[in-house]
Amino acid sequence: MITITTGQEADAWTLDPAVQNVTLDLVQTTGRTTLSTVPAPTTEISLGTDGPPSAIASFEATGFDADSNAVLRGFTMPYFIFGFAAAQLTLFMGRNGEMARAPGELLVPRQHPQVAILAHTYLLISGGDGTGTDPTAFDAYDMRTWSMVAGQPALPTAPESWAVTDPNLLLIDHNGALWLNIDTSVRTTVVAPSGLDFGSIVGGETLSASDDTQYIVGATRTSGEPTDQVLRVDTDGTLHLLRLSTARLGAAAAIVDGQLLVVGGSEDGAGAEVTNAGGTAFIELAFPSDARRGAAMIVPPDTKVAILAGGRDPKTDEVSGFRTLDLECSEDCSQSEIAKADFAFDRPRLFALNERQLLAVGEAPDTGETKVFTFDTGVGHALDEVPLRTPRRGASAFLLPNGQVGVLGGKALNSSAVASSLEVYFPQP
Repeated sequence: MITITTGQEADAWTLDPAVQNVTLDLVQTTGRTTLSTVPAPTTEISLGTDGPPSAIASFEATGFDADSNAVLRGFTMPYFIFGFAAAQLTLFMGRNGEMARAPGELLVPRQHPQVAILAHTYLLISGGDGTGTDPTAFDAYDMRTWSMVAGQPALPTAPESWAVTDPNLLLIDHNGALWLNIDTSVRTTVVAPSGLDFGSIVGGETLSASDDTQYIVGATRTSGEPTDQVLRVDTDGTLHLLRLSTARLGAAAAIVDGQLLVVGGSEDGAGAEVTNAGGTAFIELAFPSDARRGAAMIVPPDTKVAILAGGRDPKTDEVSGFRTLDLECSEDCSQSEIAKADFAFDRPRLFALNERQLLAVGEAPDTGETKVFTFDTGVGHALDEVPLRTPRRGASAFLLPNGQVGVLGGKALNSSAVASSLEVYFPQP
């Protein structure tokens, strides 16, 4: 049985144009199979007892209006499926091209929380700033049921950076690191790889490759001293120290074909460098130095072009707009500014929606308000705002296990109230 929810958006079915029927599909790499079509609105759809005996697949529900236009969508994460007998899943649906508030509320108030994904299923939410935030408390959100998991014990330390190797959390602060088994609460002190200074990577962004290898990139932090240290965390928990060719501060980082790409953050050295195929060292790319700090970067799937947005020049404080970096360039390379595609926002984040559209999230410099936009990377370069259901400041954006983009945390705009909902963007088909 699939339970259908529209979360906190009670009018999702009835907004013009209203939803007339819902189709449920089983989606595999080999294609999709329609399982059922039912009248709208609905709160559940039966899967029956059949289904593939062994497959990796996800479920997608689509709501159609009277003219057969898709206006409502929902996705699950991929599952290992062994038939449908006794299956119980929840699917969250929202209006296409809009944000929607998922069921449940954060239990701990946070601004700028950090989010990790456990077992491709749970959102672990920690850190953050602002008054009233307990730095050792954390929330867990179950993406199978779209609900908060109550009663999480406090963490033994307040992580300034973290990584996950199911069922263990790697918690790092300026004093060191420890492993925490999330199932048993057993703690294990971490012995740092030779040459690693945990204080040189704390505050750095954690990036995950498709094989679940993670990198904590000290050079992405925007305060403190420049650093060349990167911690690679293998899926078995083995830790490796990698060193950039140039120490950086406020660099942008992204994963491309399983390799870690780091750009900017220094007025010296190459403007970009990438790990080798084995992930053991960095190779400088033929781009001039780039001192800008705090940019966002993404390499859309099946491309060799990095897209960057935002970032401030440390000398002039000027904020840059959208630009590209051709990763196949081998000499006399340079970043290419995208004309009339400014993005004058702090704390930018970029996410690929499809082969020609991005979702960009950032904060207005004057108010700290979190803003969400779609950005067309093709002809026209349209930058269109997508309103949040709860306007807020101090939120964080991240990729959900089902491939959607979530916005979480912060304070409600023009109010001291906590913005405790998880908002999710539903892309156009």
